[in-house]
Amino acid sequence: MSVLSYAVFTDPAPLQISQPDAPSVGSVYVTVSNSNATEVRWDYIAVDVPSGSGSGDVTDDVTAIDPRIETDYTPAAGEEAAQFTYVSTRGNFLAAAPSLRRITLPPGGSFTLILENIPISGVAGLARLKIREYARCDGSQPMQLRHIAFALPKSTPKIPRNFRADTTLVDVDAGDTVTLRWDGPDNLDYWIRTPDGQEELAQKAGSGPGVALTSYQWPVSRTPVRGTTYTLVGRAPQSAGQPDRGYFLTTTVHARIPEFESGTRTPWIEEADNAGRVAFSPTGVDITSGGTLGTVTADEGILMSALRTKRARGLDDTDGWIEFPADGIKVGHGGGHDVGVVTAERVSANGVNTTWVQGRDTGDGWISFPQSGVHVYKDGKREWGTVDADTADLNGVLTKWVQGRGDSAGWIEFPAAGVNVFQGAGNRQWGTVAADKADLNDLDTVRARVKERLVLQGGLTVAGVMETQESPSRLVVHGRLDTEGELNATGNVVAGGDLTVHGDLRPMRNLEVAGAVTAGDLTVRDKLTTVGADFRLTVHGESLFAGKVNANGHLSVRNGTDWLMHVNDDQVAIQSNLRIHGESLFSGKMNANGNLSVRNGTDWLMHVDNEQVAIQGNLRVHGAFRSDN
Repeated sequence: MSVLSYAVFTDPAPLQISQPDAPSVGSVYVTVSNSNATEVRWDYIAVDVPSGSGSGDVTDDVTAIDPRIETDYTPAAGEEAAQFTYVSTRGNFLAAAPSLRRITLPPGGSFTLILENIPISGVAGLARLKIREYARCDGSQPMQLRHIAFALPKSTPKIPRNFRADTTLVDVDAGDTVTLRWDGPDNLDYWIRTPDGQEELAQKAGSGPGVALTSYQWPVSRTPVRGTTYTLVGRAPQSAGQPDRGYFLTTTVHARIPEFESGTRTPWIEEADNAGRVAFSPTGVDITSGGTLGTVTADEGILMSALRTKRARGLDDTDGWIEFPADGIKVGHGGGHDVGVVTAERVSANGVNTTWVQGRDTGDGWISFPQSGVHVYKDGKREWGTVDADTADLNGVLTKWVQGRGDSAGWIEFPAAGVNVFQGAGNRQWGTVAADKADLNDLDTVRARVKERLVLQGGLTVAGVMETQESPSRLVVHGRLDTEGELNATGNVVAGGDLTVHGDLRPMRNLEVAGAVTAGDLTVRDKLTTVGADFRLTVHGESLFAGKVNANGHLSVRNGTDWLMHVNDDQVAIQSNLRIHGESLFSGKMNANGNLSVRNGTDWLMHVDNEQVAIQGNLRVHGAFRSDN
């Protein structure tokens, strides 16, 4: 009989043997107490744990066991506290003082030797835990070695265990599947209960003698789309119809992307790393990140009523953005506050306040709005551009020049002096002004052309050249008057200077010329009078006088620089031939220093040649006839 009292407990009780892929671990507790009335002196207590793979072995790896000691007494003075360790040279566990000196256990004192994390062997059976104590109770008695043995039963598990899913996080979109696995005795019916309370028989109990621990599996027919808890129910066959009887084990499978048929109620949803959170307030949804408002990223957003936001921008930090100040909308771009560009098919606005407006491309025309009005530019540069419109209703136009639609159209410029009209072709060639009526205070022109009738109510003045006067009405030419066509004057025509006529000059009444008259052809229907010694009538070409020619002064007919005929006072001198085609009357003498011929058409009638007078036809003398010979 041992001096000390021993009690042995196991966890679990009994110990469960290990199964393939399902190792079993247990613990053994040995409580040592002094039930004597006197103290017990002891040197050591050795515990032998059977090691091997047989039915009588507790474990096949004794070195994996963790030993320790717990005491409920205070060591006597001068004594060491006991230790419980594995002694590899002995192959057992030893409780003793570190110095192996004797230890005193007072009456009623106790301590527990603990063996934890014991890998239980895989064969059921009865193992024996052997203990050897070296102690004495009475000081007069010698130390004795005593042997004690305790039975440690090892059994096959009689209940299901280790119910699990081969994967606890599935991705339905990736095609993941789930298989449920468990270990248990084969004398039970196994059912799988789904979250909706429905049960499906997964494995029916075996019919052979004895009980064996078996591993089972059951593939889930439909992969869960959200967190789903499965319940394994193990029942004895005779308990069928009694849903509350049996063994119940649960396992849960989660979906990587959960899906809910009816909805989810939660105050908020947060990202795994606490970066972003969606909170559900009574008025809607709040998106935050790090305690501040966050960002919503979506392919498309559809709002049924309205969108309220302080600012909206594109996906990138350099994209455009829209702000909503109190007075409307502000469009910008980039990370700063630069104003951006609005691109739209059509804009309907009551008003637009902008510094400038440009076409779609950077090289298009653009319009700026200075305080004074509107500026139109071209080619994306600050060069004046062109305004095209069907109608422009303006109170005034300030422009350097105006041109028709095409490059060949005429154009108008506005110098400081007034208006210049040019043709479209050429280089600043004067153009034509066409109008139904022109009301002008003054007309300064180099040349004017009137297609029908020019009516001047106030008069016409050509500076330094001509002017019209009233009372009496007359045209005063200060210089030379050149007319390439006919000039008809129903009244008097007075020329203060020279008069040159390239065509016909037909004055209906008197024509007074203060200077010389130069004409290619001059026709005078009534009289042509030159007055004064300084005035002459010079005809450089052929002259036809249908009536009489009265020359109160000299009359000279020249051929180039030589004179042909002179009329001076009462003499007519002819230096060349004199031909008279009509009737001729000589009131005085006629001296012919050269030949004198009188013809009738093409035939000659009379010749005066030197000293002879030859008459081819009849000679009639109505008055006196005198002949020196």
